[in-house]
Amino acid sequence: MSNANISDPEVLKRFRQQFVKFDADCRQALGSVRGDIYRVIDWLQREQLSHWQRQLRKREELVMQARLEYQRAASGEKFHGKSSGVDERKILDRMQRLKEEAEHRIERVKHWSWAVDQETGKLMHPCAALGRLLDHQSPQAIARLDRMIDSLDDYLRAQGPSSGGAE
Repeated sequence: MSNANISDPEVLKRFRQQFVKFDADCRQALGSVRGDIYRVIDWLQREQLSHWQRQLRKREELVMQARLEYQRAASGEKFHGKSSGVDERKILDRMQRLKEEAEHRIERVKHWSWAVDQETGKLMHPCAALGRLLDHQSPQAIARLDRMIDSLDDYLRAQGPSSGGAE
């Protein structure tokens, strides 16, 4: 074991302060990562999925209405003074496209929810490992630094003011 030439315990005290700050910053970053991930998952699985499911139901109703109007027009009934059904067919086609868009959006939301879940699992393993390391090792490291500071203080006090310091 080699001897350290430390004449001022302030070096260790400053290091301890920086270590405690580092520990707190790491914990805050881990909390932020978890929060961000859960917000994205919630947004995808609750807000977006619910939104597009509601849109799909509305658009299915619009398709049914447009289909009825088209069938009336195509069957020859006079509807709003017209009987060709061309405009009604265009509306029906547009409503079907909107319905298909909602179905596509639901599939995309489900795909991205799955993808986020997969990537989250990959990301959270190292984050959890860092969290466990901080939980177990940081208190031990801080306690060891405290013991070193106390020992150095005791040593310097035992040396007295004439031999312990500045030259």
